[in-house]
Amino acid sequence: MDSLMAALVAALLIRVTDPSADMVAITAERSRKTGVVVLGVVIALFVTQAVAAIGGWLVAPHLNVHAARLLFAFSLLMAGGGAIWPRKPVKPSDGGHPFVATTSKLIASGIGDRTMFATFAVAAGGVPVLAGIGGLVGGLVVLIGAAITGETLWRDRPARAVDLTIGGVLVAAGAWLAVSALRLI
Repeated sequence: MDSLMAALVAALLIRVTDPSADMVAITAERSRKTGVVVLGVVIALFVTQAVAAIGGWLVAPHLNVHAARLLFAFSLLMAGGGAIWPRKPVKPSDGGHPFVATTSKLIASGIGDRTMFATFAVAAGGVPVLAGIGGLVGGLVVLIGAAITGETLWRDRPARAVDLTIGGVLVAAGAWLAVSALRLI
């Protein structure tokens, strides 16, 4: 259960600060095909989170408890740093089918992104299936929320303040876990 909650909370926090949510909101509103965009989100997140969970499962036998905790700490530090760093504006897709645009962009950008890295780290130190499910559910909550909200409302939120706050929380949690994994406290 720890793996499920750790991956779910990490995915929720990271996806809110991720440009992929902006892309999903823009595509859903401009195409006026929210259901199609949501289907693309579900498929893309299923693929990326399954790959992360399988990767964590393959690495898990080679890590001890402290190494796995340090890996998760590093993933949180990287996610926090990415959230604090200013985002580039998202370019809207150039008129392709919204399902193909959403699915392909989320899979392409999702391979090796911050959410996938966090799910991989949780899976390496815990139960891979639960980590994959947690990462999937956390990502779905944010991205489906962005698709339903649409570009106008999603862009009206105080994105910079949210990014800095969540980034600070992720960096603080990652630093605490790193110090704990290194047995400095």
